[in-house]
Amino acid sequence: MASEKYNQTTKEIIDKVNCPHQVFTGQSTTSEVNSAYKKALEQGKKDGFIPVLVVSDDTMAEWLEILEDESYSKEDIMEQDRRDAKNILQERFEEYTDYLDEEENSTMSDLMGEKKDGETILELSSFENYGEDGIQETILFEIPVKNPWEVIAWLPMGGWNECPEASEMMEVCRYWYEKYGAIPAVISHDTLEFVVEKTVEDEEQAWQLAKEHYAFCPDRVDQGTSSGTIGEVADCLSKSKVWFFWWD
Repeated sequence: MASEKYNQTTKEIIDKVNCPHQVFTGQSTTSEVNSAYKKALEQGKKDGFIPVLVVSDDTMAEWLEILEDESYSKEDIMEQDRRDAKNILQERFEEYTDYLDEEENSTMSDLMGEKKDGETILELSSFENYGEDGIQETILFEIPVKNPWEVIAWLPMGGWNECPEASEMMEVCRYWYEKYGAIPAVISHDTLEFVVEKTVEDEEQAWQLAKEHYAFCPDRVDQGTSSGTIGEVADCLSKSKVWFFWWD
């Protein structure tokens, strides 16, 4: 259950984000956290906030130090000129697939694969303490923004390796919300999860979205599937209400 007894790193993150919150310690269960998130999501529609779960660790606390930097402005990020997220994703997709023809036995057809064997994801899980009981200490923030994509300005992460920088990530989140109703729900130092009300059952849309997921996070395919194919992600999207990304 939620608790006010939490570790120093969690306190640091709370102080940096500075908005209403509740904390789930390691004794809480995945089910309890999911239940609390769903309740907060409904409450936020009435009270004008977007709930986001933040997994507490030293790296996340380090990422969020930018919030205390005088050069950083949440308002500037939220008010930035709108960019074409589809173009951002297409450029990233081309960047990550340009090498395919250069490698023996590696083709676009191999990467695409078949639309099958995708897992069904219905619950948030980035906060799980894998291999052990309980969860990692996790904070449920009530971010005082109107639009779901704006939470990225409050909780900036990314800009390293293949993880998009916060400004690009926010544009992609806006695009996916407007097209699919996808809401950023869990942020850790290397993962991001979205919730959607409806699965993507249209065949063409599932394939296109799976390609966009690969462009957004190549590890979603390269390390997050058993077949290493975009088709497996497309199948997952056709029956899942949680989208999961992890950057190694």
